[in-house]
Amino acid sequence: MSQRAFVILLILLAVVVALSATSFLGAMLGFLVGITFAFFIAIPGAAIGDALHRAGIPATGEHLLWAAGGLYAVFILLAAIQLWRRILQRDGDAARSAGLRLAVLLALPLIAWLSLNAMQRSWP
Repeated sequence: MSQRAFVILLILLAVVVALSATSFLGAMLGFLVGITFAFFIAIPGAAIGDALHRAGIPATGEHLLWAAGGLYAVFILLAAIQLWRRILQRDGDAARSAGLRLAVLLALPLIAWLSLNAMQRSWP
């Protein structure tokens, strides 16, 4: 990834984070984030929780959310390690690509939080 593309994509990521806090676009993003959470986190989490309950392992929704958060933290850690290895190899293009991946992984929870708050504030 070139230096110019890296800078442009970082600026666009900052714009998306800023727009996720607005009342109109943030509320629309919040609605989409809510649907995404329902389909990709809540439904599989309920299925996993039911399977664990049937196996005799008491797992609550809070336990499953902590496990999902821990898995996301591992993704962030792996992206940071990959960025560090690319920097040590002095591969600028790959390091910028890994850095952008890390920036997106770090920005996604912030975008979700800001947009869900914007959605809650926009409804009477």
